[in-house]
Amino acid sequence: MLTVDRRAMNTQVHWSGVRDRVIAVMETERRARGHGPSPYPTFEPVLTPAEITEVEAQFGVALPEEYRTFLAEVGAGGPGPALELTSLRRVDGRWGWVWDCDEDHPWLLDSSAPFVETEDWAAQQVATLRAAGYEPTTCDEDDDYLDDYHQVFGEAADRVWHLQRGRGAIHISDNRCRMTGWLIAVGPHRGELRDRDCAVNPPFTPYIDANGNRHTFRSWYLEWLEQRERTARRSTS
Repeated sequence: MLTVDRRAMNTQVHWSGVRDRVIAVMETERRARGHGPSPYPTFEPVLTPAEITEVEAQFGVALPEEYRTFLAEVGAGGPGPALELTSLRRVDGRWGWVWDCDEDHPWLLDSSAPFVETEDWAAQQVATLRAAGYEPTTCDEDDDYLDDYHQVFGEAADRVWHLQRGRGAIHISDNRCRMTGWLIAVGPHRGELRDRDCAVNPPFTPYIDANGNRHTFRSWYLEWLEQRERTARRSTS
């Protein structure tokens, strides 16, 4: 179990005014489409410091600071890049990341080891199979060693493979058509974002900004918001 960093949260640093900006741009877009105000809240409620501490204790890891403060100042889910963020909710007494209100299948962060980057994934699979006493056979172009996983883990193979592939990362956004966003919570690239099409088995690709730098949660979210605001201004000018 990793030790939870219990530093006091430094709120009001990254997100001042962002919640109101998002609400304003969403309302502008609705008016441009001829719709009235939405009857539903734009964001999930913010989390209290005690709730965030509870989340971190459950998963045994300190959340990346930019996301941690977002939860405290903006919301535990809501509009975001591509489509929207997953919602961090307590479901049946446990916290998990929920997409499209599907509380039967929340994403539960596995913080037992660092997130495995794409170039290291096949080696990680080989280590898993050998630890189970099985010598890997052939690495398939599309599914890596999934066939071998079926030999070792039987009916649980797909689930084991999927959970290991996302270990150390938070399923932070689901963008329809099986496109997903991931926030690395454990490992040397903690705090960075990865993009992945889960319909097949492509690489986890870093989100890159206009200057070629890898996005963190804050830069990723603010870039999306600024683009949305520019589009909204053009539509009303």
